[in-house]
Amino acid sequence: MARYQYVKIPRHNHPMTLSYEVLTKPSDSSLLIAVGVSFCHNKDSFSKKFGRKVADSRRLKSPYYVGFSDLDPSSSFGNRIVDSLNKWVESSWKEIIRDMSC
Repeated sequence: MARYQYVKIPRHNHPMTLSYEVLTKPSDSSLLIAVGVSFCHNKDSFSKKFGRKVADSRRLKSPYYVGFSDLDPSSSFGNRIVDSLNKWVESSWKEIIRDMSC
């Protein structure tokens, strides 16, 4: 089942929409997540529904497989997911946008 997260990126009016599915068990201290991404340009109108549709399609057809290891198993599984995806977008947003432009 897909879940969604919206991540604000620098110098952009609209958040990046992530459609993701966790592929590992909640008990693991590592995560493997299949992610689809959509991005709304500053000159466009943001639509949560359309962004989810695009991100879902990308997750199903050509996902990013994002892995995280050595996570704190004492934190909740949901927090590990949200924090890990936020860190991934913060460190890689330029490359993600460049990939979507191709």
